Order: sequence, then structure tokens, then C-alpha cells
Amino acid sequence: MITYPLPLTANWQRGAALNSLSKTEQSWLLEPGSLTAKLKSHGRDFSVQVLSELQCILTLEQQQLLDCSHEKIINREVLLWCDGLPMVYAQSWLPVTDDMQQQQLLVLGNKPLGDIIFQHPDLKRTEIEVACFDRQHCIQQLVSQYSSTATDLWGRRSVFSLMKSRFLVSEIFLPGAFIYT
Repeated sequence: MITYPLPLTANWQRGAALNSLSKTEQSWLLEPGSLTAKLKSHGRDFSVQVLSELQCILTLEQQQLLDCSHEKIINREVLLWCDGLPMVYAQSWLPVTDDMQQQQLLVLGNKPLGDIIFQHPDLKRTEIEVACFDRQHCIQQLVSQYSSTATDLWGRRSVFSLMKSRFLVSEIFLPGAFIYT
């Protein structure tokens, strides 16, 4: 049984500093725009499956990344599907602040976060960090529900700023994702 939120502890590194990435890996991991839009452009049928949406407490590392100590945080975990295959596991940590309470971000349902945030001209993003999740990482527990093959997986994360609020988004590319083709 999977317990959410999934811990995404890893050796996160500045994406631009990794020289060992292939051109395809770079194009997906370092994509500065909406990953949702990129997935939609590569597939015909796109959908979002909500796995979990919980009020949580941030870890110390997450507090440092977000430069905050908010008590109310919404953790949202989803799968992004293309053409019947799970492509990306995404996890977002959204602080519930006065600024955010009026936002669509806290009531997304099965809408992709990327469709909302990339419409805002004042959206800012920190440098993308990249990590490799090995075959022993707990993310493989989720992967095993959709694939019989355990393999190392690439992931990325960054912090976004919008309307005085900061939120963390992490995305792990699952075995059938376009990054691996």
C-alpha cells in the first residue's frame, strides 16, 4: 500500500550543471515552459489522475526551498497520462495563504497545474534541479502498479513564485515517458 505524500528525497543537482544528459533528456528535464503543454504536443489524449490531495506539514528542506514556515500546506500528487500511458508523477506543495485562498490552485480537481500557472505573466521560476531516482527509491512502489520493469527514473523540481506565494513542484518521468524514447 502506498502512503502519500511520497518522499522525493534524492541527490538534487542544478540541471544546467549535468553534462551527462542526452539531448532528449535535456529537452524534457530542462524545459522552461509548461511540461503539461509539452506532453500535450507529443500525445493525442492527455489527462490528469489525482492520486492524493492532503493538508500536510513541510519538511525542513521544503521550508528552506520555499523560504517559508506556513502551517497550512496542500500537497497534491497526480499522474499525467498521454495516450493511455502514465508519463509523469507530479507533486506540488501549495501554501494556503491569504493570497492563495482566492486562487484556482487550491481547487484544481483533475485540471493540470501547468494550464493555470503558465497563463500568468508574472509567474517566476527558480532554476530547475534534476535528480535520478534509482530502482530502490520508494517511487518504484508507484511505478510497479503500471509497469513490470523497474528502471532508474529522471525527475526535476523547481520553486515557482506567483502573487507573493511560492510553491514547489516536482515531476518524475515514469518508464513509458517520451524522455526515454
